[in-house]
Amino acid sequence: MPIHINLERKIMKKRLLLSFLLVTAMHSAFAQKAFTSGSLSVLRVGDGTKELGTAATPVFIDEYSTAGKLIQSIALPTKASRDHKVLTLDGNTSGISSYEGILSLSQDGEKLTVTGYNAPVGTDAVTSTESDEVKRVVGVINGLGQVNTKTALNIFPKTFISSAVVDGDNLWISGGKPNIYHTTIGATNATSIVSRTGRGLGIFDNQLYTAQSTGTASSVIAVGKGLPTTQGQEVAPLPGMTINGTTPSGRDFVFVDVNPKIKGFDVLYVANSGISDGITKYSLLNGEWVSNGTIKGQYTGITAVISGSEVFIYGIKFGLSSSELFKITDNTGYNGSISELSRLILTKTEKNTIFRGLSLSPQGKANINN
Repeated sequence: MPIHINLERKIMKKRLLLSFLLVTAMHSAFAQKAFTSGSLSVLRVGDGTKELGTAATPVFIDEYSTAGKLIQSIALPTKASRDHKVLTLDGNTSGISSYEGILSLSQDGEKLTVTGYNAPVGTDAVTSTESDEVKRVVGVINGLGQVNTKTALNIFPKTFISSAVVDGDNLWISGGKPNIYHTTIGATNATSIVSRTGRGLGIFDNQLYTAQSTGTASSVIAVGKGLPTTQGQEVAPLPGMTINGTTPSGRDFVFVDVNPKIKGFDVLYVANSGISDGITKYSLLNGEWVSNGTIKGQYTGITAVISGSEVFIYGIKFGLSSSELFKITDNTGYNGSISELSRLILTKTEKNTIFRGLSLSPQGKANINN
């Protein structure tokens, strides 16, 4: 075999090897790590480089250990890619920002949902945009850290979008106008199932719930029966639930099963954004949800983990200039008051950033139709 042919083959092999290594390196650079079991996901607005205002701002999902150690940050897209849309949020507009960026975990623990705007960073007064021009976007994230932002909808014109929750491919969405919508991942249209505003959404024991900040009913209400997908649904307050103040200010909530003598969920923690409304605990007593006291403050995110006889509550204390990820250890048990409990701060936001939503991190390899 001629020497020059052999040399050309060697050069070709080296080029192929270099190409393979380059592709592998690029894939590794853009791939997200899988979430750590038992970790927390926190929604952060802002990258720290610009003062937060009314314009569309980058959004991140920061993964923290339950001790407050940062594990990784997942940047939500600021540029469209194939069918995936941009997902940004309002920077920090007073009277709006505490309504946005609420995270929800699917009841099987496999998918995390976040909502925002298909608006380039810097879009002025993003919450006031027309939704036919700036679509409202639902992001779905699985346990591998993969992000799907294909769901872009003409809903909530000239107002904010608050949250979404997913079950399988089904999505339910809430926002600043009196409609709670149903759609599916990747859809371009949605159906209003009830004419009612909502804030945080959650599914517990195959029932759809939303927190609310209107009317005089309970801070958390049931939406329809089970997991409704059609128009004409009704909402129902939780029996016996009282509210702090004259109107609800619910943002997020979590049900837990504390009392083994009661079937199903028997304790509920509600994060309220009214400064004096705080985190309120309720216990299901003789079929009614009775208040077990309040920890004062303004809160926008909450989740909880049971360990033995204790409940570890994790939450976001909200503020326009600074916010905190914290932990509360509730050792008072079923129907025990939390009024004297205190917060342990795990971490605070840096300059020009703010925390909003909070959830346990998704686990597993759920298909999100990437």
